[in-house]
Amino acid sequence: MLLAENPTHGRVLHSLGVDFEEHYDRSLAEVCEVFKWNQKAIVKAFEFENINIKPTYEELKICSLGELIAFLKQSHVIFIKECLPYIGTLIDKLKGPGSLITDLKLVFPLFFEDFVTHIHEEEDRLFDYIKTLVGIKQDKVINPLKKLYRLKEINLATIALDHKDEDEMKSMRALVAELPVTEFIMGLVKKEFQAFDQLLRFHAEIEDQLLFPKAIAMEKQIWTEIMQQSVDN
Repeated sequence: MLLAENPTHGRVLHSLGVDFEEHYDRSLAEVCEVFKWNQKAIVKAFEFENINIKPTYEELKICSLGELIAFLKQSHVIFIKECLPYIGTLIDKLKGPGSLITDLKLVFPLFFEDFVTHIHEEEDRLFDYIKTLVGIKQDKVINPLKKLYRLKEINLATIALDHKDEDEMKSMRALVAELPVTEFIMGLVKKEFQAFDQLLRFHAEIEDQLLFPKAIAMEKQIWTEIMQQSVDN
């Protein structure tokens, strides 16, 4: 009943180490007794997860580059540590000999691995470069021209264009769309995947419409200032 009311409750329980399938017919009070939990605290956790405390686009629009990167990195943690592991657990629970279920169980781990690799590359390459730009703008980088020259292979404009065409979810989205809701777990897989897909779309929107334009503008301004200093010298 809890999961039917809101699938997110399953994610909260999973993050606490509860396999809801093993306790399917138990009440929340009975599960709390098994795990020696305070039921009121668990209900609060459900409520906290349901509250929309995520910043809106308009709120993020006025954020600095450093604040945007902090938000995006925190989102990465939620994707990798919470959303995708829970979806993977649900997919593992799917039963049946159908080829679609078999394909999902084969494709999802590969998707997860590729997604994590993409996230790490983005943080190590793109985010670090943008943080370097912020540091230069704040006069915290010694010899900025030398630093930028070492990073000359990074082209923000090209990365921004490529990013708009990326769709990491395409193959998984197509598979999940075909999944019939013939049992409860299948319905949970669909709902959780759709929720994750929505989060990822918002994440990409923030990168495409806020992060890249702000970073490109800062990069251009820095180069203008460097060239002006060269002329003055």
